[in-house]
Amino acid sequence: MSDAPNWKPDVEKNGGGGGSDEEPQPRHLVLTPASKIRIRPVRWLWDTTPEGAYPTSHGRIPLNSLAIAAGGPGLGKSQYACWLTARVTTGTLPGELYGKPRGVIYAATEDSWSMTIAPRLVAAGADMDLVFRVDVKDDEEMHARLTLPKDISLMGEAAEAYSVGLLIADPLLSMIDSGINDYRAAEVRSALEPLVAAADRHSFTILGLAHFTKSGGSDPLSRVAGSGAFGQLIRCLIAFAKEDTDDGDEQFVMSLEKNNLGRQGLPSHQYAIQAATVETDDGPSYVSRFVLGPETSTSVRDVMRDETNPGLDRGERTEAVEWLEDYLADPAHGGEALPKDVQGAAKGAGISPNALREAKKKLRVRSVKPKGVVNAAWVWQLPSYVRDSERPSTTPSPPSSSSP
Repeated sequence: MSDAPNWKPDVEKNGGGGGSDEEPQPRHLVLTPASKIRIRPVRWLWDTTPEGAYPTSHGRIPLNSLAIAAGGPGLGKSQYACWLTARVTTGTLPGELYGKPRGVIYAATEDSWSMTIAPRLVAAGADMDLVFRVDVKDDEEMHARLTLPKDISLMGEAAEAYSVGLLIADPLLSMIDSGINDYRAAEVRSALEPLVAAADRHSFTILGLAHFTKSGGSDPLSRVAGSGAFGQLIRCLIAFAKEDTDDGDEQFVMSLEKNNLGRQGLPSHQYAIQAATVETDDGPSYVSRFVLGPETSTSVRDVMRDETNPGLDRGERTEAVEWLEDYLADPAHGGEALPKDVQGAAKGAGISPNALREAKKKLRVRSVKPKGVVNAAWVWQLPSYVRDSERPSTTPSPPSSSSP
């Protein structure tokens, strides 16, 4: 038998009768035994766990929580929001809602619905009957707009009425009451905490779009505008960046830079922003769409670190280049090695992480997964190296009967 005290509500202890004329109770504490709390597993809106891996080990966006998608201008955050919307409304997003199409409330304050958002949603393949623009009607306010925390109760009711699984807030900070100071974390939290509670209560996930500030170093979370408030409330941060490659091309990178309820260090993804044409009654509409690409070993944090750290001195770079080339070309490695092995050996040789990254770029070392190898790990590979299994056959083909 438990030795825990038999806790009773204050009203019973004080002999309250519960009548309508009862005096309101003063501020007091309510203690709930942990045994009375319902334990629930984490469920994922977006889960990229590969086949054969531990279940939900690659969960990216927790269900019924607040997630932030952040990056600089022109990096495709809004196109990603349309991509996510399309997959939720069609039930094609890997995760808890796969095969279960749900509605999406798309609250946007910066882009035109008719010329930008709606065409992008069509280009992304969304079920347009399940995407809802949200407007506010208020007889006492002629130009009312969705405002947090004022409209949170109405949002929760609408989410349940329309079976909404996702709320896109683009951008999130623009929906906070104008009387709240964006630079005061406590005030922003006071507006967002009820929204997070409503998401859990009414079973919808929030994806808030945010911008990166120009300062803050190489930590993506510290670069998010309003990060002082977001840091305690968001369960994941999806960050976007663009990297200039050695051959002059641009590479877009998307990383999960915060994952409170799941595994850290999940693979980043390359992505592309492709042009798309949507036919309308008034002629073609030219927009762009997000296309998810392959995994990459480069993260947004890596890109930011390269941007915030000036070039290395010539002597350090030369030493690092020579060391990395010798290490990978060594017969013991045969032209390729696991990144962790390279990094560990570089540390032992006195090569700094910055110098090693610069050397990798200088030598055009590739990050690849060997073809034809089951569950292959990423390796750093010299550009001149080709696996025997990947070499074209050197056996000449017999001449064709039609050959001259």
